[in-house]
Amino acid sequence: MDDPIITTRAAARMLGVSIRTAQVWIEQNAIESWKTPGGHRRVRRSAVTELMGRLKRHTAQPSTFVVIHASEHRLGHYCDVLAATPECAVVADSDAYAALLSIGVLMPSIVIVELNRMDRDRLTMIRRIGQHPALGHTRLLVLGQAGAGRLAEEAGLGERLHVLEADESGTQLQERVRALLGEVDGAVDITPAQPGSTDGTAGFPAPANEALRLQAVAATGLVDTLEEDAFDEITKLAAQLFHTPISLLTLLTPERQWFKSHFGLAREETPRSWAFCNFTILDNEVFVVEDASADSRFARNPLVTGEPHMRFYAGIPVRDVQGYPLGSLCVIDRTPRQFDAAQKSALATLGDLVSDRINLRIRERQLRWAQNKAH
Repeated sequence: MDDPIITTRAAARMLGVSIRTAQVWIEQNAIESWKTPGGHRRVRRSAVTELMGRLKRHTAQPSTFVVIHASEHRLGHYCDVLAATPECAVVADSDAYAALLSIGVLMPSIVIVELNRMDRDRLTMIRRIGQHPALGHTRLLVLGQAGAGRLAEEAGLGERLHVLEADESGTQLQERVRALLGEVDGAVDITPAQPGSTDGTAGFPAPANEALRLQAVAATGLVDTLEEDAFDEITKLAAQLFHTPISLLTLLTPERQWFKSHFGLAREETPRSWAFCNFTILDNEVFVVEDASADSRFARNPLVTGEPHMRFYAGIPVRDVQGYPLGSLCVIDRTPRQFDAAQKSALATLGDLVSDRINLRIRERQLRWAQNKAH
């Protein structure tokens, strides 16, 4: 049969996601399905293949994305100009809804909008970008609009909005995009931490692809969101399973270690330089510190010398679908202890569960944007 009927399990295997994720997509009608007389969901292979194509267009090779929305007759010119800017991948569309879809899925570093004074649809787009909490890292470059100060204030963009007027050659556009990309990639000056220097004022170790990793963190749309049972139940389970008073789900931004979930700890964030998780995201294995007070990397850390008086730490990276480490799931104790192979394996399994839930959240947002475009 050219288009066989397959089960939810087979669809999940094709998509490379968990069965639960596939079930959610089916329930949201992202994949057309029906129930058998026995109550089991079935789908056509072609429907799964079509969804794979839609998602693949927006989860291509990791890159720094620039989204362009402009008139159809000028779009090719802008794309040609930026083709000489290898620092970024360009996604362009003359249709406002298609451009918004790309922005919502890719969470780009820069959005370029060609704007006339009376173009209400594009003014609305700019305001939406300014108001969207997950786009706080995005710079917006307006082409052809003079006196955009009031627009920047109304849209909540402030210094994130930049204006470029006439530029027929494209040279200024290239230069401005490169400058803005430099602002994004250079948002934090990261220097490797030296032994004993993790005191809240020194630098910290970071992956070689830190700029792209930060893009991935922003693209989750999770930073500074409310607490959620979906994540709180995992940190609680981790604390109970390993008999630790504290368990955290952390996301590492340029300057902060922010806790999406924090069991047993009142604070919601710390400075990035205090984070043990800076070391966790450097590898794909469980990172363990048996006694922080005896470890030169952490002995002077404010979290060790003061509340919560950390001694033991074990963390596993949590990753997005492209493999970027976003932060970690970790357990913490106030007394030194050891962590055996079975415990490491169990923590890694919980880390996979957290990663799966984060990626489900990203996919759900992609599908919502896709459905909004369709309507």
